[in-house]
Amino acid sequence: MLLRKLISISLMLVSTVTLLLTAIPQEVAYACRPCVCPTNTSVNCQGDYALYTKKQKNGTCNIEVLGIDPKTAKPRKALYVTAKTLAKLPDNPETNTLIATYYEFNLYKLTTGEYQLNVGPDVEKKVKVIIWRGCPAEKPQESEFVQGK
Repeated sequence: MLLRKLISISLMLVSTVTLLLTAIPQEVAYACRPCVCPTNTSVNCQGDYALYTKKQKNGTCNIEVLGIDPKTAKPRKALYVTAKTLAKLPDNPETNTLIATYYEFNLYKLTTGEYQLNVGPDVEKKVKVIIWRGCPAEKPQESEFVQGK
């Protein structure tokens, strides 16, 4: 009788220890907004896209936009604008100027000298907007609007 109790208690202890050891996380998983993730350097915090303003070794800067598939989270290249193209633009164009477009991605240089990226509309008819100064980006401001409202 005593032996049965000891075996039963031993099995319970082994099961409990095994459960505890397998329930402890083994890796760090980041759940954060893109703009503050230690593993992501995108300018934007919102939307199914990633905006990068990449300073090159020679001091120039390129703008790259990746679309992020909301179902699979896989990125796809949407826009890439070189420093050479950016250098051809006036500091303050007379009208807001479309620099590059690809499907739902539209990059502009504004009369204020700022850049603006519009992404959308998405399935909810929302258009994400980010406006920033310079390359690399400074003072980004994000917003959204519903198309048709």
